[in-house]
Amino acid sequence: MKACVTGATGLVGAQVVRALLGAGHEVRALVRRSSDTRHLRALGVPVVHADLRTPASLRPAFEDCETVFHCAAVFAYWDITREELARANVDGTREVLRAAAAAGVRRVVVTSSSVTCGSSDGPATRDETGLPGEEYLPDYFLTKLEQERAALASGAELGLEVVAACPTIVVGGPDWRLVPSNALLTRYLADPLRTTYPGGCNIVSVRDIADGHVLLAEKGAAGERYLLGGENWAWRTIHQTVSELCGTHGPWATATHTGAYLAATVAEIRAVLNARPPSTTRAEARTMGRYYWYRHGKAAALGYTPRPARQALAEALGWLVTSPHLPDRVRSGLRPHPEVMSARELLPRQLDEAVGALS
Repeated sequence: MKACVTGATGLVGAQVVRALLGAGHEVRALVRRSSDTRHLRALGVPVVHADLRTPASLRPAFEDCETVFHCAAVFAYWDITREELARANVDGTREVLRAAAAAGVRRVVVTSSSVTCGSSDGPATRDETGLPGEEYLPDYFLTKLEQERAALASGAELGLEVVAACPTIVVGGPDWRLVPSNALLTRYLADPLRTTYPGGCNIVSVRDIADGHVLLAEKGAAGERYLLGGENWAWRTIHQTVSELCGTHGPWATATHTGAYLAATVAEIRAVLNARPPSTTRAEARTMGRYYWYRHGKAAALGYTPRPARQALAEALGWLVTSPHLPDRVRSGLRPHPEVMSARELLPRQLDEAVGALS
């Protein structure tokens, strides 16, 4: 397979590049000129410069490719408007598909999100037939839903085989940026009260997500969406496991909706005053208590086999606890479990590349 990966310096895109190389495929990386590409060049991956905001730059990047993995997206809850998110996640996806069709690409795997399948107010699991109901949806969620619908509709219109990959809560790295899913772990460790909250989510390793993307390119049905997840855990279970893996204590408190919203409001005010991103946002607080639990049987039927949630967390923490994303004052109080240290030892080159990109 000759493939091109958009967003190849992001958390998912970088691992999709690695998964393609590991499977013996020919791959090129599409990035903006401002991107740090040292880790891609270290892998010997050809880099092409293009920008979703400049559609004419996209087609040359896709020439001679059979498959495009569209992983580029804006994943943020702060300091961005709904219109800006839509331009990046929805309009940008349409432009990628138009350029791919013009370049003769056969198949496009679009990185969507499990949130397009909705959530539940109790511990129930959902599959690809689900849709959001009356629950609150942050702007990011809304634009991912619009992106997925636009991608599948455009694929049918353009004659492209479009497959939507719907990852759950993706943890792991390395990554130069602390995405909100990894920030859930660092935020908990930095919280003196080690606060947990009601509800739950589905935890999955970024490496499994990357392998899932390659699998969907090879075997997924055009016009379909596939949930790519791991295990469904309550937040208390997730936080207890993080504490155990880091050799610390907690959780010691359980947040209420009101408390979480007030804390997020304070965090946002501090962020404005300090010109730094907030540790949490009101948009995230409003989703608290929901169950983002999913079944990935549809992908499993193709051969998708994710690792256990504990292993996914250990691997993520193996990177995070020694990364610049965790303050020294927090790191000094941790005693990582052997599982975490073993996971870290498996990723020395990736860790070195990430540190180099962050320095």
